[in-house]
Amino acid sequence: MIIGIGGRSRSGKTTFAETLVWHFRAQNKRALALHQDDFVKILHDIPLIHDRTDWETPESIDFELLRKATAFLHQDFEVLVIEGILAFADDDLNALYDFCFFTHISEETFRIRKAADTRWGEEPVWYINHIWESFLKYGQPPQELKNLMVIDGEKPYQMGEIEEFLRHFDK
Repeated sequence: MIIGIGGRSRSGKTTFAETLVWHFRAQNKRALALHQDDFVKILHDIPLIHDRTDWETPESIDFELLRKATAFLHQDFEVLVIEGILAFADDDLNALYDFCFFTHISEETFRIRKAADTRWGEEPVWYINHIWESFLKYGQPPQELKNLMVIDGEKPYQMGEIEEFLRHFDK
């Protein structure tokens, strides 16, 4: 099973991915999370915006390598969870997903959480606006995406509903 998780920056994608991995491991299944951030291209191959690396565009991700890693790891893992802000930006990757989740948060929550995120120092307002606008442009799940569940990233996960969704669409 291959699960895709997309959503805005700071919407809980990584936490949800790890929650799902441990959920499946508790069922004695081999499960692993792949993080889109681990598949960024080398810096000189990523576009710039105002002299800064533009991490918010599909051109920043090596989707070919992510697909190859997915195919290779799927041989040994029963469940792979792929998460990232651009998890739905590649049609070939979308075709691999058995299930998809989209973590949704409001713009206000995004801005509050982003302001509290100090991993890379203080981000200028223009770049935070760019993150928001890029997500609207590139991060939305396509309408034809199969087996999609929207999750409220502002509330605790409803694992009962998530389990029912997975059972309902299970092959």
